[in-house]
Parts: sequence; C-alpha cells; structure tokens
Amino acid sequence: MPSSLSPQTQYMAYVAIASLGAFALGAYVFLPDLKLRREIREFLRTDWKYLGVAWLLTFGVNELAKYHVETAFTDTVYAIEGATVGVFQTVTARPLTMLFVFAYLVGFPFVVLFTYFKLKAHDREQAYRYAAAYACLVLLAAPFFVFVPVKVTGYSLVSVRPLLYDLNSIVMAGTFATDTLMKSFPSLHTGLSTLAAIFAWKTGDRLYAWTVTVAAGCIVVSTFYLGIHWLLDAAFAVVLVLIAHEISQRIPLTFDLGALRGAGRGAGDRE
Repeated sequence: MPSSLSPQTQYMAYVAIASLGAFALGAYVFLPDLKLRREIREFLRTDWKYLGVAWLLTFGVNELAKYHVETAFTDTVYAIEGATVGVFQTVTARPLTMLFVFAYLVGFPFVVLFTYFKLKAHDREQAYRYAAAYACLVLLAAPFFVFVPVKVTGYSLVSVRPLLYDLNSIVMAGTFATDTLMKSFPSLHTGLSTLAAIFAWKTGDRLYAWTVTVAAGCIVVSTFYLGIHWLLDAAFAVVLVLIAHEISQRIPLTFDLGALRGAGRGAGDRE
C-alpha cells in the first residue's frame, strides 16, 4: 500500500480488499449458482433499500455514540464481573492475535452481510426479516451507547492488554477514527454476528449454518481476547438479539413476496 496514503485510508483499503476476498470465496463455496448480472439488477431494484437502511442506521448510531453522557458506567460493570474477562488473555501469541483480528475486522462484515444474500437465494422473506432484525438490534443498542457509556476492557483493566488497538499504527489509526473507546456496552460485534448465525440456520444449508456459527463464536471470543468487550456486553447483546429476532418475525411485510419471487425466477430464466 503506498506510504503516501494516510493510515486511516490504508486501514479501510486493507479491510475492504480482505472482505471482498472473503465474499468472493463465500460466493464460490456457498452460492455456486450465483448470477452476477441478476444480483446487480436485484440490488439496484430492491436490495439497496434494505442494505442502505442498515448501513445508514449503523453509521448514524456510531456518530450518535460520540456524544455520550459524561458519567461512565465502567466501574458498575467491573463491580458485577470483576476482571473475569482477563482469562481470555491467559495465553497470547502473535499468530493467535492475527487470527482474532481477522475474525473481528473481516469475518464480522462477511457473516453479517453475506448472510443476507445467502438467505435471499433460499428464502427471500427471511432475508428481508433479517434486514429488519439487524435494524431493530442497532436501534435497541443506540440508547445504551449514549446513556450507558462503558470503556473498553483494554484501557480499563490492568490484566487486559488492548491487543487490537496496539497491533500496529495502521490498525490503531483506523479503529481510533471510528471508536470512542466508550461504547462497549452492548457488543454489536457479538449481537450482529449472533443474529447472522441464527438466520444462517434458516437457509437450509447446514454447511453454511455451521460455518457462520463457528465464525460468530470466534468473533465473540475475539472481542474478549483483543481487549474490547466485557462479558456483560456480550450477554446483554444476546438478549437484544432475541428481542430483535422476535420483532422481525412478527412485523408484517408490506410488499408482495410472491411477485418478487416470480421476478427473481424470471430474471434467472433470462440469464
């Protein structure tokens, strides 16, 4: 990567390239019948609405979280669980750290976004309900980021090192550009990856479901190992996931799914 680029730009480029590689591999393994032209047409016709709303909500909540209340609740969380999360750094090694950094930065966007397209190929209705659950989860978490700020473990506990933030100057610059270090409660990495795992089992593809479930497990562990989240962050995120999933399964869909399925088949027939 050219040294003339800022560390933040290099960070975004590295993550984007690695994520695109993961998507390409995922499409090759899990969507062998994917028709690129058809997917582009469907994205421009329908998908951008759902994915666009999800992105805007995530961006908006991240911006909103920068303006949290002054009183932090880090001591409260510590009073509940102490330094228990430090057990995840009992053994640390550079290869293990790189594995968890990859899970956190690349595995996370893959399982969260690719699951939408995998669902759409098998059950279009659940794909849209997944997008709705994603939006619900982000909205449910937003008030806690603002009114219950909690500092990341790597800068709160003596027994936990901030392995993600101290990895190198590029990762530090990239994460510090978007992370206030005060919005660990609840853990959206835990919540969104767990949500993806739940919906992955609705695809009917056991290999994909197990792959996402294992990946989600690695992502959750990575948040502890890398010095980011508390155990309470993850536990509460799972509670919000269950609520968001229940809401997504109950809300009415305001469009004709049968017509959309027919349009999808028609597009596929014309390929």
